[in-house]
Amino acid sequence: MAKRRPNIIDLLILVVVVALAAAGVYKFGVVNHKESAGVTAEATKVTYTAFIDDVRMATVNALHVGDTVYDAKTDTYIGTITDVQYAPKMKNVIDNSGNTILVEYPEYYGVTLTLEGNIIEKEDGYFAEGTVEMKANSEMEVYTKYAQPKMKVTSIDI
Repeated sequence: MAKRRPNIIDLLILVVVVALAAAGVYKFGVVNHKESAGVTAEATKVTYTAFIDDVRMATVNALHVGDTVYDAKTDTYIGTITDVQYAPKMKNVIDNSGNTILVEYPEYYGVTLTLEGNIIEKEDGYFAEGTVEMKANSEMEVYTKYAQPKMKVTSIDI
């Protein structure tokens, strides 16, 4: 069997593979390490409130003080529940005489959550753990261990 020498194409493939490996190590080892170090250095514990509308009692009972809340899109931790309050859902309806009256919507509730989480203030706004944008009146899909509601941030206490 004849001995085979490496040609120019073999050497180019080897150089490209080594360059890709070095770029991957640099990106995931050096750059992400610097970004994560900056995120934890600037984060401050902030209390904010959120509202969950039109849920049944099963969802209300599934939200506990001490539960951790995560963003459903990015799986990022956004806070821990420190208080849960709920009230019956109220709705405006028109009665027989044509007047609008406020009545209780049966079996539905509105939940007010108080959460505490690490918020970073950047030029563009407030971000939970540096990645999930937190704005007043912004809606977000979240989940806890027992529930997956859609909540609306109502206020951020900086």
